[in-house]
Amino acid sequence: MSLVKWAFIIFVTLPAAELGAFVLVALMIGWLWTVVLFLATSLAGIFLLRRYGRSDLGRFRDAWASDGLRAVHLETPGFAAMLGGILLVFPGFITDLIGAALLVPSFRRWASAMLRNLARKRRRGRHDAPVIDLEPDQWHRLPDRSPKGRRKSKRRA
Repeated sequence: MSLVKWAFIIFVTLPAAELGAFVLVALMIGWLWTVVLFLATSLAGIFLLRRYGRSDLGRFRDAWASDGLRAVHLETPGFAAMLGGILLVFPGFITDLIGAALLVPSFRRWASAMLRNLARKRRRGRHDAPVIDLEPDQWHRLPDRSPKGRRKSKRRA
């Protein structure tokens, strides 16, 4: 599936999932504590970004200058922490959970390995397609025999 389709699915389903998670947490711990937790995670994200954001952004900018687009991965110094802080600032418990998990080094290594394997499979799937190179005299065009290619004949009685 293309990146555009995945982005559309995420932007449509994530707000609904976040709303459902908010209601579920509110039913479990109460509405007041849910709002307090909701605001606390956003404040923690702001604190993390203010404290580490400038130095991590500088390290990421240096990696981007030397490696270009290849520098965008979770193992780039400071990138995962910066992304985790941004996800903590976003409203919602699902993004908060992912953002907090990105601050844990073992989860970062696992997520990086999973994304690398996924990218490798996508690349392999694209390049392993069977291609048969034929000379012009070794092939010929066949007529279209599919049902939609045929025309219905009009019979007269």
